[in-house]
Amino acid sequence: MPTPLILSAADWCFVKPADDAARYYRRLAESGYAAAEMVPPERRVLARAAGLRLLNFAGAGGLNRAENRATVIGQMRQQIAQMAAEGIEQLIVFSGNRAGQSPDIGIANCIAALKEVASDAERAGIVLTFEVFNTFDHPDYDADHGDYAFAVARAVSSPAVKVLYDLYHMQRMGEDVAAKVIANLEYVAHLHVAGSPTRGFPGTDQSPDYAAVVRSIHGAGYRGAWGMEFLPGAGNDAGEMLDRAARLFRGYLG
Repeated sequence: MPTPLILSAADWCFVKPADDAARYYRRLAESGYAAAEMVPPERRVLARAAGLRLLNFAGAGGLNRAENRATVIGQMRQQIAQMAAEGIEQLIVFSGNRAGQSPDIGIANCIAALKEVASDAERAGIVLTFEVFNTFDHPDYDADHGDYAFAVARAVSSPAVKVLYDLYHMQRMGEDVAAKVIANLEYVAHLHVAGSPTRGFPGTDQSPDYAAVVRSIHGAGYRGAWGMEFLPGAGNDAGEMLDRAARLFRGYLG
């Protein structure tokens, strides 16, 4: 019997202000999801009541600019304390935009900033997850490929600094996403999932080939969450789409 997938879902994609959030979280748990992501403070008690872990929250950006360092480090320390107090496991952090600066300088600045707060995160039991984006949706974003993020995590060399590798974003950037994750598995804390190129449901009409991706990455030993971050589409019920995604992805392991 294969080890089952751990599934999570990003709030911003699936919960609208007018929705019954308590019902949404109950359905998420009933569909076998273990965690909710980026849950705003006013809904966290509802997610917990449904038995869901609070996996992460979006934190500081602009780590790639030296002139931002003092401010960003202060923000991260405050956010680490807040996440620890609320039992949230990961804090997502971002490079920021390039704005004409060399990526090599951006990487060095990200390393320097994260080295300063890594011990804070270690003591708090929080993992800082450095996220990659594509530059179609996020023009000029500095960490626009996996090697950038993995260079940062490798240089910081802390169990509290890992990569949030977004399969949708990096597929759009032309990476061999499964190969990239497997080659850098020790630095991967979390994966985000959506179909490319539209951020739609991750089915067979979009890429990558998630059946092959799931089998190869899970087979290589990844045991973090597969975070659904797709757009369910107008007129579709988010809960039904997430249930469908859960059944599809679990089916990939037989």
